[in-house]
Amino acid sequence: MSSKRLLTALAFAAVCLIYLSATRTEAESITEVILPPGYRIERYISGLTFPTGITWDESGVMYVCEAAVSTREGPQGIAALAGDGGPVHGRIVWVGPDVHEVVIDGLNPPVTDVKIRNGVIYVAHRDCVSAIEAIEAANAPVAQGDAQEQPGQSDMFRRTDLLQGLPFGDHFTGEIAFGADGSIYVGHGTVTNSGVVGEDNFQRGWAASFPEMHDVPATDIVLSGMDFTSRDPRTTNPFDNAVTGGFLPFGTQSAPGQQISGKSQAGGVIYRIAENGDTAKVYAWGLRNPFGIGFAPDGRLIATDQGYQDRGSRPVANAPDPVYHIEQGAWYGWPDFAAGESLTDPKFRPPAKNAPLANLLQEHPEVEKPIAVFEPGTGLMKFGFAPAIFDNSQRMYVAAFGEGDIACAAVGTKGLRHGIAAGTKDTGSTPGSCVYALDLGTGQHEVFAYNRTMAPAGRSLSGFNHPVDVKFGPDGSMYVVDFGVIESDGKVYRGVPGTGAVWKISIQRSELKLFREKCMALIQSIAGLGAPQEGDGPGVPDGLLGSAPQSLSSSWDPDYTQIQAQVEEYISGLTAQGQEWGVFFKDLTSGKTFGVNPDLQVPAASTVKVPVVLYTSMLVSRGELSWNETMTYNAARDWRGGAGVIQYTAKDGDTFTIRELAEKSITHSDNVAWTMLERRLGKDNLINFMKEIGGQTVYPGGQNISTPRDNATYMEAALNFSKTDPEGEKLMFDLANTIWNTGLNRYITEVTVAHKEGDIMGVANDVGVIYAERPYILSIMSKGHEDVEAGFERIGEISRMIFEYQNSMLR
Repeated sequence: MSSKRLLTALAFAAVCLIYLSATRTEAESITEVILPPGYRIERYISGLTFPTGITWDESGVMYVCEAAVSTREGPQGIAALAGDGGPVHGRIVWVGPDVHEVVIDGLNPPVTDVKIRNGVIYVAHRDCVSAIEAIEAANAPVAQGDAQEQPGQSDMFRRTDLLQGLPFGDHFTGEIAFGADGSIYVGHGTVTNSGVVGEDNFQRGWAASFPEMHDVPATDIVLSGMDFTSRDPRTTNPFDNAVTGGFLPFGTQSAPGQQISGKSQAGGVIYRIAENGDTAKVYAWGLRNPFGIGFAPDGRLIATDQGYQDRGSRPVANAPDPVYHIEQGAWYGWPDFAAGESLTDPKFRPPAKNAPLANLLQEHPEVEKPIAVFEPGTGLMKFGFAPAIFDNSQRMYVAAFGEGDIACAAVGTKGLRHGIAAGTKDTGSTPGSCVYALDLGTGQHEVFAYNRTMAPAGRSLSGFNHPVDVKFGPDGSMYVVDFGVIESDGKVYRGVPGTGAVWKISIQRSELKLFREKCMALIQSIAGLGAPQEGDGPGVPDGLLGSAPQSLSSSWDPDYTQIQAQVEEYISGLTAQGQEWGVFFKDLTSGKTFGVNPDLQVPAASTVKVPVVLYTSMLVSRGELSWNETMTYNAARDWRGGAGVIQYTAKDGDTFTIRELAEKSITHSDNVAWTMLERRLGKDNLINFMKEIGGQTVYPGGQNISTPRDNATYMEAALNFSKTDPEGEKLMFDLANTIWNTGLNRYITEVTVAHKEGDIMGVANDVGVIYAERPYILSIMSKGHEDVEAGFERIGEISRMIFEYQNSMLR
């Protein structure tokens, strides 16, 4: 092998490694969250206050519940949770990248879950589960009412409480799940840590406000008569003590053989509510805090449970967080078993205790074993099952909060030695603040997403703080609800309002792995090492990423014959799959061009927004239009689905400036904004403008159809306008800062790409200016895709191929 050939191979290997390194560095500069290869993460929604759950309605609109929002300064703690005129309330908000609109307000704090079915919003909040139906949803998205409001009192929504009056204290109502039979399932936690009201419950605030509150079993039980002595916080004398038995109010002793009657309003249970809401019955019991529940793909009802803590009159050490398969009538061990093991086992004895724990119950039903266990203090929360597009094994992904609880952080809790305090110290010792992947078949789990520091991110917001929910959206991406920052002033542990978030984790179709394989294949080919052997990964079409031509003279006179042939060869493989592709390239230094099917007619989709906003900007520049002019939204005329947020937020009569519409048309590809702009400009005027600047295939037969050559023409016109006019500079800035980045710049992170993507069913397009050392315009259009996302991946590969070739001529 010649030295020149070897040098070429080594140089290209270095380029590949630099690119791969740059790709990882780019991701790391945005967030401190570490992910497996092939996934990417973005902070999708910011500024939430103690979010605890996420859901989507039938049209794909996202809703988030916020546990507790303070409306004014006032007393914190359980007085606020009581809803008796306190300043704290929960709510449901309608969210998007630029949207945060309250839909339902005045709920009992903490709100812990929201689900939507058949237009009805189901909410779990403190001691009840409610079904809320909008009476007049149109033009009236906000439902007002206080926490004590009864159904029918509001003229904007109707609230029906399906469950109410449940015992609460340390824990509350958890997640809602819908069964295949139409039934509604919901978890509800216990009042105390381990069955005995103690000094820790006074520290949490509720025991003083509700002195008669205690744990309530779901079925009749018999007590062992074991009592516990603790300091009595009801008096000022530090030497006063109280003796308390299990399942009894503070200061009440128990007796051996004492019977406690089971009640329908119990704690530590899973409820099943009839589809019509008429009846609610205990489905399973003996859980401590079953905060997350849901149905696995095989139909099993799964619940996460949070293990005992080392606190209170009956502290339990080293208790893991279990995951259970929930079966009707089964008992899961609380208050005398942890993850299927008796608390009398010495390993559960706290270091400060001399003797093992004793049982509270004299008799026990058969205890169920968990299907998986997690480390103590993990703080297992809600979960979701991955679709095959995200994870072929369709594992369960679960949020890990860390030690602590939602209510204490939301309203403030004094004097905790454990709980929130333990989970928020940046010691790196907590197994929380992450997302786990769990294989239900084997019970094995691994950390899927975690902070580089292995601790909550704090106010930097550069990574997870306290994940509380994981769900998969209509797009197949994972959405992680992050409760937000929790801090301490040495006395009170409180959450920081406005620091909650929703993170979006998307699959990249293993693109990093795929690119490594392609790099290795090409290196081997250039170096004469032969084709990849079996087990080395799939091969690639010859010349997929281009090869380095001979060095050029100082004059820039590029020859694109080779790269054109390489693009043609690559596209021929896609054409064989029934797809149609067109490419047009123009070097902006020499003016040279090449194309592969450059006049292929393809639905333009959102790429047409470039000439629309360009025309708008030119009219403003000439003084024929003002950015401050407003347009009034009318849903019957202007509503469009697809990309953008205005479709979800606008109400008839809302006004938008021309500036707002133009910016959203580019940065968010908002279809409503585009429609309203086009209405203002006039369709005929727009068509004439597009033809004047060089368009050849302009709305043929009235259809939004273009070609790669025409799209490049419009982009070049925008670029030229930006060189002479500030309005053009703004347009190019917006094109370089769009939220949609899955095409031309998918594999290009080294330079700026100002571009506009567009897609509809079966169509994937992108056109842009790539600001390489020798900048160029690239326009790619395609149709016939079964998977549009795969189409954008191919666009990214073609774009990288051309980028490498353009740069190689400089080397």
